[in-house]
Amino acid sequence: MEKLLTILTPTYNRGKYLEDIFKVLQQQTNQNFEWMIVDDGSTDDTKEIVESFIESNKLRIRYFCKENGGKHTAVNYGLKYISTKLTVILDSDDTFTNDAVEVIEKTYSENKNEKNICGFTFLRQRKNGELFGKAFPREGRYNFSEWRLSKISTGERCDVFYSEIMKQYPFSEYEGEKYIGESTMMIKMSYKYDMIGKNIVIGISDYLEGGLTDSNRMLRLHSLLGSIEYCNLCMMPGIYWRRRLKSALLYDTYGFLKNIGPRKLINDSNAPLLTTIFYPISIIIGRYWKNKYKL
Repeated sequence: MEKLLTILTPTYNRGKYLEDIFKVLQQQTNQNFEWMIVDDGSTDDTKEIVESFIESNKLRIRYFCKENGGKHTAVNYGLKYISTKLTVILDSDDTFTNDAVEVIEKTYSENKNEKNICGFTFLRQRKNGELFGKAFPREGRYNFSEWRLSKISTGERCDVFYSEIMKQYPFSEYEGEKYIGESTMMIKMSYKYDMIGKNIVIGISDYLEGGLTDSNRMLRLHSLLGSIEYCNLCMMPGIYWRRRLKSALLYDTYGFLKNIGPRKLINDSNAPLLTTIFYPISIIIGRYWKNKYKL
């Protein structure tokens, strides 16, 4: 029988942390899911650990291994093989509450007839119980760009998507780059779709040292085209003005570092006036970063 939910875990050299997820998923009060692990070219014992999970026959698990390309490429790879109605990304440094799948299925059942919805958003907390950011000011329909990029509701969330819609918005992949912000997919979805927000915690996170969040700036500086795309999306009208200003400055700076001329940056920009204004400042910042980070 087809499961409702795919729990997609992209992982790279995090084999020893997968045991925590394995234990939590066994404890789920609702087992209407499959666990898909996409190994992004790990060089540790991830393969052997996952094979032991599969041999235990305690969960429905699908395992794929690909050449290392970054988390976003692992997500894109996994999406090709997903057939369930819903998908949620569960990183190797995350876990769930024991009733997470039950809450997801209940929320889906209550809202499955809503039009132009791409998924559902739940709260995330740290292992000490501290909430990430602020809860939604109200539950129900909301737009990602208008709310979460505009400071109405901030902080990390746990997002569950309709799989078929998610497949329509894969991450851009640029040769030689291994990072692009997860929000790029969600911003693109928000042009056409809303989400349903629930003030219920289902995700638990404590970021690992050396993980994506820990090394975010360096990843962006070594993935300049992905960084430019993200900043350009964040300059769209309707997004919080401070974010638009910061994104314009970073867009220009990343463009300078990529040796993209000002005319092309302005022509490609979603906010050409801001791009023009900030370009002189971006040269100063770009030169400083080149020296500081040995770019």
